[in-house]
Amino acid sequence: MVPDEAARGASAASDFDVVVIGGAIAGASTAILLRRRNPALRVLVVERSEEFDWKVGESTVEISSYFLIRVLKLYDHLSREQLPKQGFRYWFHNERATRVRDASEVGPTQLARTPSFQLDRAVLDGHLLRTAEEEGAEVWRPAKVVDLSLGGGDGSSVTVEKPDGTKAVVRSRWIVDATGRQALLARRRGGVTPVESHPTSAIWVRYRGAKDLDGTAVVGTDPADAFARGVIAARRLATNHFTGWGYWIWFIPLRGGETSVGLVWDKRLVQPEGATPLEKLKRFLDANPLTRELVEHAEPVDGDCRYYGHLPYFVDQFIGPGWTCVGDAGGFLDPFYSPGLDQMSFSVHTRVDLILEALAGTPAAEMERRYEDHNRRYDRFFRYFYESIYRDKYYIMGDYDTMTIAFLMDTALYYLVAVHPVYNESAARLGMPPFYGDGAELGLWPMRFYARRLVAIAKRKKALGIYGNHNAGRRPRFVGFTLRTGAHVMLWHGLLRWAKAELANALTYVVRPTPLEGPRPDLPPRAVATPDGGAEAAAHG
Repeated sequence: MVPDEAARGASAASDFDVVVIGGAIAGASTAILLRRRNPALRVLVVERSEEFDWKVGESTVEISSYFLIRVLKLYDHLSREQLPKQGFRYWFHNERATRVRDASEVGPTQLARTPSFQLDRAVLDGHLLRTAEEEGAEVWRPAKVVDLSLGGGDGSSVTVEKPDGTKAVVRSRWIVDATGRQALLARRRGGVTPVESHPTSAIWVRYRGAKDLDGTAVVGTDPADAFARGVIAARRLATNHFTGWGYWIWFIPLRGGETSVGLVWDKRLVQPEGATPLEKLKRFLDANPLTRELVEHAEPVDGDCRYYGHLPYFVDQFIGPGWTCVGDAGGFLDPFYSPGLDQMSFSVHTRVDLILEALAGTPAAEMERRYEDHNRRYDRFFRYFYESIYRDKYYIMGDYDTMTIAFLMDTALYYLVAVHPVYNESAARLGMPPFYGDGAELGLWPMRFYARRLVAIAKRKKALGIYGNHNAGRRPRFVGFTLRTGAHVMLWHGLLRWAKAELANALTYVVRPTPLEGPRPDLPPRAVATPDGGAEAAAHG
């Protein structure tokens, strides 16, 4: 080629319909769906890592499972390369529950009726990005975006630095931000707002050698043992939550044999102590008798410990002319109930629809109206979801009574509002997240009311010294999550338990209860100086 011809060839190669920044699950999923729904689209994925690093152990729940299995068609990969999940399971402790088998426990008694998985995200992300490339997307990796200019309907330009240090300017009709918590586009315009009313932090690490909740070290060797017989499903394969006042600890099994162990806490209620994040996590694990039992002979994987100082944030907009964001680049609330991949699924589904409409030639004025409507509705979904599910949740987590009520009612309503429509009607219902529709206040008000009542009851129990008074030896029996009547049964049981809790709370104004003695499910011990210059554990007063 002569120089001018070479220049023209380079220019043509640099034009794309869509550039996706970030090649993990949100970005790769977006590229896959765009190519499947319009194979003529020129899609570029820019991923900065050479290989995906280990991430937090992560679980799917019903909506994200549907998206991965039914929409992306990943059942084969998930069944071969990931672990099946057996729902959520919650464990509570007090002075009478110093080992797992003595603790109060909440979770399904039988096998899960809808598929879900415990994920090694590095494996899943790698598989999805390879799939996107195999299905026609161009992938630049490792490469990073060093400059970006949004041009709206006139197209945008992205400057990408390649491994050899050279830079390429790419022109694209659409930019998709899939950079996760980096939230590239939102932070560029100052559109990220931390949720200060929910000041949660997290530390997590992989452990090797954690005890098997279904193994002899926990349940013994007798198959007739009542604890072993009480649950048909594998306890180990659940997302296990070990709870206390102001915090919860997850145990998530990974296919390689490690266990992802993480701590999330509300900074208003508890402050982990230690010189490093790992030391803080270890002290917490040692202070909770149930987690101490499980990691008794386990060791954390070197270099794996991760820490986030503040978890939740909102963003101001989700889509505009020629740009959008998907996954955590569009906000994050809390890992409790594993909603992150649900939000990813909703965001990818809705925004791929809008991108395709715009690329198909829908008039710009109509698309502007659609963007404004979607931004308003999706912001409402995020904020109402926070108000109804997460605000002040950490006050109730360590108390068997209030947390069981919340779990039953929250889960039942999730099934009735989100899961049933998607599974029983159409994948198109992925375009209607909870609270997305007009009139959503009718759902917010009752949920916010029972959430506030449970917080009030938990706070009073704490003040009276009876927080966690039923945290030993109780196991409510329910079959599990189903797409038929199971949600109605869970809701009914939640309402009955709520009524009993209100009655018990009212009686405390008539007869003052006797406070608990011994260790309580509140703060872990902190180190205090001893006369010989050493340190010992002292309970918080």
